[in-house]
Amino acid sequence: MGKSNRLSGSQWAMLIIESLGWSGVMVMGYFISSYYALIQDVFQYDANQIASLLALMTGAGALCYLFGGVVADLVKPKINLTISYLGLTVCGVLVLMRPAYGVMQVLSVLFSVFGLGTFTSAMLKYVASMGSREQMPRIYGYFYALAAAEALVIAPVSSAIIERSGSYSGLCAIVIFFCAMMIVSLLFHFLIVERKTQPVQDDKSEEDKFNFKVVLELLRNPNMYFVIIIGWLTCLPYDLNTYVQPILASEFGASQGLVAMVAAYANNGTALIMAPLAGIIAAKLGSTAKVMVLSMVLAIVSTGALLLTPWSPSYLILAVVIVLALRCVFSVGKPARNSMIGESRLPKRARGTVIGLMFAANNLISTAVTLLSGKLVTRYGVAEGYRFIYAGALILFVVGLGVSLIFTKRLKKAKERDAIEGVPEDLMV
Repeated sequence: MGKSNRLSGSQWAMLIIESLGWSGVMVMGYFISSYYALIQDVFQYDANQIASLLALMTGAGALCYLFGGVVADLVKPKINLTISYLGLTVCGVLVLMRPAYGVMQVLSVLFSVFGLGTFTSAMLKYVASMGSREQMPRIYGYFYALAAAEALVIAPVSSAIIERSGSYSGLCAIVIFFCAMMIVSLLFHFLIVERKTQPVQDDKSEEDKFNFKVVLELLRNPNMYFVIIIGWLTCLPYDLNTYVQPILASEFGASQGLVAMVAAYANNGTALIMAPLAGIIAAKLGSTAKVMVLSMVLAIVSTGALLLTPWSPSYLILAVVIVLALRCVFSVGKPARNSMIGESRLPKRARGTVIGLMFAANNLISTAVTLLSGKLVTRYGVAEGYRFIYAGALILFVVGLGVSLIFTKRLKKAKERDAIEGVPEDLMV
């Protein structure tokens, strides 16, 4: 490992502080999908009601990502941080009051506005500014790993509370814990990060600064669509694991406490290991796109294994292992998506907008998947409906493998041209 790739003490301090807030925002921003089974149990919603809440959340998130990416290129991140943390804390408190379904619909939208719109693009751009291009895969990997480690603290505690005191008590513990993390992160951001460890700032001339014409430039660039397609297919396991939570209970006989613990460890446990590993592998291979190829292979194997496994309580342990393996695809994709943007040959000045466009597209597709999945489960029943969902996902992952291979070759050829003609200064390479 080259000396230039090592992180300084200031960089580690920044990552620890910002990862606290990221962990809190991601859980609260994806609140309904993260705790699908728990929400359903506490509020007694049917499949269609939950699907509607998820559709509202992802649909609003798509729109917020689109504008949030532009805002991230124009507004200082601390403004977005403050709005997001305080807004999500208020939403969390309202959920604990067990509001009516109509209010929950409004809260689903607000979770996306504060968690996915005003925060994500700004924070990911902020993290990218913490070091050099060579450090980026490691910075993103450690950032996600730290967030996962912090989130894992609540997993066994909330599971024990659910088993002992019921689902509502566990839900309260989860909301209070992650809201506290956001508030602590916000305080330390202003007290330490803003005062002592300012991230590296790019010196940009007026013509290099972001403007709205760059959005049209991005939409005409084929690489933007490679980023969107590959990015979404590494997000798809998140949607799949959202739906695998209820089948662990209904088809494999798991208790609600076990389902909640598996959901937490599938998300944060795999991220703790796979996020930094993805960064290390990307640095060794010299290409994040190659890591995406490997993640697509894992997605194909995991999804195929779940389809072939008999769905009965006798195979609960195997089902949990498959869930963890499938979630590894998402955990690899979390840092890799952002590092892939850094080598995508898209304009440097539009990093926030690229992130926003990618996540906006991801959420629009996830909204469609959510609505379709709700209809399939309602029409064909839990077991048959989920088999249709995973069979469709398997086909998509095969397509994703092909797209990842094409993008890898495309970037390799561009690098070969750079060796002859020189590296373009205005592009992310």
